[in-house]
Order: sequence, then C-alpha cells, then structure tokens
Amino acid sequence: MADHDSADSADSAADTDTDTADTAEPANRAAPAERDVPAQPGDRVQPVGPGRAERPQPVTIDRRAALAMGGAAIGTAAAIGTAALGAVVGPEGAAAIARSPARDPHLSTATVDPAKQSADLVDALQPEIAPRSTWGADLPVVGEIIPEDDVRFLLVHHTASRNDYRQDEVTDQIQDFYRFHTGPDKGWPDVAYNFFVDRFGGIWEARAGSVDGPVRGDATGGSQGFAMLCSLIGDHSQVEVSPQALDSLTALLAWLAERYRIDTAPGSTVAFVSRGSNRWPAGTEVTTATISGHRDMSDTSCPGDFAYRLLDDVLPTRVSALRIDTAAAMAATALAAGAATTTSTPSTSIPSTVSSTSDTGEAIDTPVGPGSEPPEDDSLASGAVVAGLAATVIAVVVAGAARFRRRVG
Repeated sequence: MADHDSADSADSAADTDTDTADTAEPANRAAPAERDVPAQPGDRVQPVGPGRAERPQPVTIDRRAALAMGGAAIGTAAAIGTAALGAVVGPEGAAAIARSPARDPHLSTATVDPAKQSADLVDALQPEIAPRSTWGADLPVVGEIIPEDDVRFLLVHHTASRNDYRQDEVTDQIQDFYRFHTGPDKGWPDVAYNFFVDRFGGIWEARAGSVDGPVRGDATGGSQGFAMLCSLIGDHSQVEVSPQALDSLTALLAWLAERYRIDTAPGSTVAFVSRGSNRWPAGTEVTTATISGHRDMSDTSCPGDFAYRLLDDVLPTRVSALRIDTAAAMAATALAAGAATTTSTPSTSIPSTVSSTSDTGEAIDTPVGPGSEPPEDDSLASGAVVAGLAATVIAVVVAGAARFRRRVG
C-alpha cells in the first residue's frame, strides 16, 4: 500500500492495502584494502667549494621550530586522515588504523583521538534544520517519546501527499501531518518521522527531540526499530524527487550517518532483530541496506518508485562522497592553520651567527635568524615536514580512490 502517514492519503488506505513491492537484495560490500606507505626522511649533503667533495664544517642550529612544524603537519594529517577513512572503512576500521604504531621512529609522536575527530566531522556535516518550534510551538507532544538507543540504519519515507504545495505552505502541511498522526486513526505521540525534507530543500525537525538525539519513530505497518526516519514531503510514486530535495536529503543522511557511525558505501548492509512490523514480525532476523526505504520494512509502496530507485546507488554514493569531501576539506584547513601557527613564533635559541671557513682559510660569520637565510642542512626537520604533507596527500588519495572504486565497481 501507499504510505498513509499523511492526512491527504488517509481516505485511500483501503484501496491499496494489498500492494506489495519487490525489494532488491543489496550485494555485500568488499572492504577497501589498507595502504601501508611509511615515510622515509632523506639526508642531504652540501659540497664545499667548486668541484670539491670535502666534508662540510659542522653547523649548530636549533631544530625545534622546524620539527614542531613537521609534528603539527603529521598530527593533523593522521587525525583528519582517520576521519576521512572512517567514512570509507567504517568507524571500527578507522579506529584500528589510528591505534596502529608509527612505523618510522621520527614520526612516532603523533597521537589521534578518533572520537574527537568524528565529533568534529559531525559538526561540520550538520545541515541547517528548522527546529520543531517553527511549526509546532503550540502543538504539544501527546504521549511518551522513547529514545532510540541503537541506531543502525537510515529509513527514507514520503508523506504520499500533494506535490504542488507552495513554500509558504510547508508549515501548514506539517501541522496537518501532526493532527493526523496524533489523531484517532494513528494515535501516535507526535508526527511519525524524525525529519522532513520539503521539495524546496528545507529540512525540518519532525518528532520532538530528534535534533538533540535519537528518538524512536512510528510508521504505517509498525516499526521494526533501529532506524532514523527521514520523510520527503510529497508523493513520489510518479514524480521525481526535486534536485533541491535530493541535495538536502543527501546532507541530512550524511550528518545522521556520521553521527550514528553508519557505513553508507553502496552495498553496505546491517543486521538486527525486528521489534515488529507487518513485514518483519517481532523476533525476525533482518538484513537490510544501511540506507533503506519504508517498503523494505513494511508492506507498503512508500517512499514511491521514483524515490526508492535512488536508494540502491545514487544516495549511498552521494552521501559517502559528501562525508569524504568534508573530511578532506577539514584536513586542508587544519593543516594550513597548524603551519601558520607553528611558523608565526620564531625560536629564541637560534644563534645570531654561524662560523665557517672559506676556501682560502678565511673565517666567515654567516648571520642567521629573523630576516636572514637559515642554513640548509636540517635534513631531519625538512623530512618531517615533507612526511607530514605526504601523509595528508596519502590520506585524501586513499579515501578518494576507495570512493572512485565504489562508483565504478
């Protein structure tokens, strides 16, 4: 049957109760291979005099400032690289990579907090969401709102309501859904879903508390549990999802996936024991895609054929790409900020001059410090800086390669 979670579709429920939909079984996802590319800082020797290979005179210089820059670069690359890879290999895989010891002793000082990096990425991905108060300040919750303590996948719905609404009619539409959902026909404590997406690209908090944390939703046919419910406002049985709505749904799903640590790569699946729906009775073991449609969980045609066809590849690819691209942008920004902070304070222990001897045996004092050219024999520091930059490039390239393989494979 069509999804009769909207007031406009209530009268047609009896006509479509026997409709069933075919559900494609998603393929298993192959885990991307982990790359092991250790950094190798190189040594550099300067010849002394034209055509001569004599050993250069020893030079004393403070290397801490340059090493600090290298350490900052490496730390930033490792931390943000972990966040980028988390969108590809899942949070457990990213955490395992972060726990691995550094293979080069010069690079062993970098530390990674996967939880902190994941939280930063969640914040960066959160789209603009109109709170429930914008449409329901005077429409109270009429029953118990139960927290969802185990979110494993994301469930896409549509309201099966009219598609020709104006932008200034969106709040009226949501209020109609509220009255129908909390009325005698449904008897739910609030609107059924966690979030709405309108055809103009607006994202709305639906059930109370959904922005602050996971709460259980309701649905026609019963709720199997373990999901966040995201509903497109409209009927997509015969109408395409608008580009604005698709972009906003992508952003919403990417944020929720990162927030609840869900792997969204095409073909990713999750298993759970149903709490009870008219398709999966309580106690049934269910395996489904991590971005699924209402029809995968209940005997309904929701979210409509034109929305459902996006769930197999289009939305998973878009959502995963947004997570990876956001993490890569964070890496570039953090690396630039770290380098600027490190180089803004010169070391006070660098000597004012360095003594050496010319080809004729004359003593030469070379000025160093602010405004002068420093000696160029600090191979360890230079290698550390290069290694840090290389680590950033490697992290982004590995993530991008995995994303490309999924798109073409």
